[in-house]
Amino acid sequence: MKFTFFLLLFFLSFESFPQQHSVVDYLSPYQVVNQYVSVNGFPDKLKYFCCELYQEWDADSTLGQHLPKNVLRSPQLIFQDSTHATVAVWLHDSVLSVDVYFYLIKKKVWTIYAARSLVMKAAATNEINRLDSIPINDRGRKYKKNKLYSFDFEYENLKLWNASDTILATYFRSHKKIFFNLHTVLAQKGFLTNDSLVVNGINNKKIRKLADRVLIRNFEYDKMYPGCIFFLIGGLLDNTVGYLYQPNSQKLPLLTEKHYILIKSLGSGWYLFKTT
Repeated sequence: MKFTFFLLLFFLSFESFPQQHSVVDYLSPYQVVNQYVSVNGFPDKLKYFCCELYQEWDADSTLGQHLPKNVLRSPQLIFQDSTHATVAVWLHDSVLSVDVYFYLIKKKVWTIYAARSLVMKAAATNEINRLDSIPINDRGRKYKKNKLYSFDFEYENLKLWNASDTILATYFRSHKKIFFNLHTVLAQKGFLTNDSLVVNGINNKKIRKLADRVLIRNFEYDKMYPGCIFFLIGGLLDNTVGYLYQPNSQKLPLLTEKHYILIKSLGSGWYLFKTT
């Protein structure tokens, strides 16, 4: 009788094992963010938010439900390791276009703890509107006379600065040969012998001519990340956007919500970057 009783307990405990594990949440970072921006809402959402997004605990709806239904939501996993992940979402329609980056940490489940987007983009829009107001006859030599850049460069550069990540990536790939050539000439002219010298490259006529062709305003470096060359499109203060060249992925800037909010691979050692 004792043997039968203990045998029954054994089988009951064995059968209960998979039931305990069946409640484990296996939502990936992509799935968590996709649910958050979904027009259908996010049932049982509370456990997926913390820190800067604690307001979600009391909200009766999600970001996705607040957006107009016709807004397209295009999530993409940018980075993931065993404890952290970043998911970008392009929200867009005929009027709206904004890229939002969500940062997750692995607790019991993947949890969104912060969100970022490139700020001060309105400054680019305002400047484009100002340029639109300039009479056509004043957009040529007369404009360039007291300016560092031509009217056409300023206009197209501002549009690129204000563009979505999808357009920025497409632009790079369509001009990839020029970007590689630009990097080669920087090296040949000696501007890459020391990181701090690269900022002077824009003053070289040949380099400036190439940079103008791909709408690069200037070059930067970051002493925290030696060997990384930043091809700056534009921005204000710490809010910048551009392309980064670093063939060694182990030496890339740290992707966080605190400064480098986006480091997106474009292939062959090139990346799209944004800071805030």
